[in-house]
Amino acid sequence: MFPGFGTLVNFALVLVGSYIGLRGSTFINPAIRKGVIHGIGLFTFLLGVKLMTENKPELLKVFLILVFGTALGYLLDLEGKISRLSRAGEDSAKGFITASLLFTVGPMTLLGCILEGTKGDSSLILSKATMDGFSSVILASSLGRGVMFSSLFVLIFQGTITLLAFFFGDFLDKQSMANSLFMGGGMMVVIALKLWGLLEEVKSVNLLVPLIASLFI
Repeated sequence: MFPGFGTLVNFALVLVGSYIGLRGSTFINPAIRKGVIHGIGLFTFLLGVKLMTENKPELLKVFLILVFGTALGYLLDLEGKISRLSRAGEDSAKGFITASLLFTVGPMTLLGCILEGTKGDSSLILSKATMDGFSSVILASSLGRGVMFSSLFVLIFQGTITLLAFFFGDFLDKQSMANSLFMGGGMMVVIALKLWGLLEEVKSVNLLVPLIASLFI
């Protein structure tokens, strides 16, 4: 299989799953939808805490990346652009960032992309793609069309890591991965709080800039 095959499958499954979730959302009881949102929030919170406790970051570097990266994200107004692009306001932005983080932050993403890029083994990333496909159905039915837009982020984010791994081999050292996973865990905690109706003033899409930068700095 060619480098990026697993990511293409991942992109397609999230896109199809989101479409199914959007089409079937009218048949889901609002109370069930609210419960799903709260359940996803709890899972996101627990996964974020797990990532933070399992990884030992370079705190000064993480601090600098977060400060300057987030400032750049807010300067570019990424969340505003996503909201305008989706034509559905803040709810779509919330769906986009929640799904994007759930689908891309974690050891399966990094290890799966690197394994496919360096060894041509797509098994791990394809397993993740299958899980993301099922998850996107539930997320899209609850969070709206923003989840569908997250498929593009999956394509770009995972595709970049896979291609860099293919061309440059071990370009990601262990410490960079630890920094990224630690930051991603913190961002997932923020997303969980937003799903519970807290921290609404935080523009979490803008936090993707330091998360991506942490992989390469």
